[in-house]
Amino acid sequence: MTGDTDDRAAVLDAELRADAVDVLTDALQWRLTEARWTAVGPVVDALAAAVRAGDAAATEAAVAELELLGPVRATPIGAEPMVPTPERVRDEINELVHELDDAPEPTS
Repeated sequence: MTGDTDDRAAVLDAELRADAVDVLTDALQWRLTEARWTAVGPVVDALAAAVRAGDAAATEAAVAELELLGPVRATPIGAEPMVPTPERVRDEINELVHELDDAPEPTS
């Protein structure tokens, strides 16, 4: 992580950063099917890119998309097994949460 990354993340308002951290930390607790994790990975990557670019609209869109990919309440009998967060996704989430938490407050 570089100072430039922190500066770009600081462009995002505190509420948006908090929303992103909330969904990312929730995702660390999710148990999803392998197929669902395959869909989550690119969204986490898109969220990371948006945060690192300081793109509030793209960050907001990725947060919303990630929320929709979370677990459903009912699991049908005979469904695919549910697994915890894959290591690559977990590592990206942890790095992104760290960046968001360490970003200074925007100065406007």
